[in-house]
Amino acid sequence: MATIIPNTFTSYELTDTEALQGAIFTITQIQALQNQLSAIAEEKLNMEFDPEAAQLFMQNEAYKRGQMELLQFLIDNSKAAEEELNAPIQM
Repeated sequence: MATIIPNTFTSYELTDTEALQGAIFTITQIQALQNQLSAIAEEKLNMEFDPEAAQLFMQNEAYKRGQMELLQFLIDNSKAAEEELNAPIQM
């Protein structure tokens, strides 16, 4: 069982293998993340610029971009962790 590391936020002491295993999503979870990414991308593409509210548009656009980057990070990180975990052991 992972040891809790006391700090402002909850974190755990994991072995390298545990960290990799924890980063891997199931196929269904990857598909759900991809669906969320796609939906946010569509919303971002459909945003309309209002010159009267330019700053609000920029904030909303940045928020959507951040959401997309996080989802893409999770998808990419899962794939990389799976590849590393399944890589042949080199001696």
